[in-house]
Amino acid sequence: MNQCRTEGIELTPEEVQRLKELPDAAHEVEAHLLCELEDGHAGPHWALAQTEDRGEETKQWWLRWDDEAREWQHDPDCPAEDPSGADWCLLPTGHQGAHSWA
Repeated sequence: MNQCRTEGIELTPEEVQRLKELPDAAHEVEAHLLCELEDGHAGPHWALAQTEDRGEETKQWWLRWDDEAREWQHDPDCPAEDPSGADWCLLPTGHQGAHSWA
């Protein structure tokens, strides 16, 4: 997949700190996020900022933004698997454009 070429978005220091302090945080927090959707997608940009890993349950912290607004979402994972069954989509349900393995 050709990933979106937006310049990305900066998290505020407060957002970075909140994501770092989440219980069961699974990733190092990056202050600058890039859109993970396919280049040329419609609608807002989406970037994964953090995942809380609680064993059998996970909670993703997705930031959606455009020129006018930004919002945090906890969308479930896209259920799509590639035709060979070797990979699954790492984007949230309802994403625009191609699946992450494409």
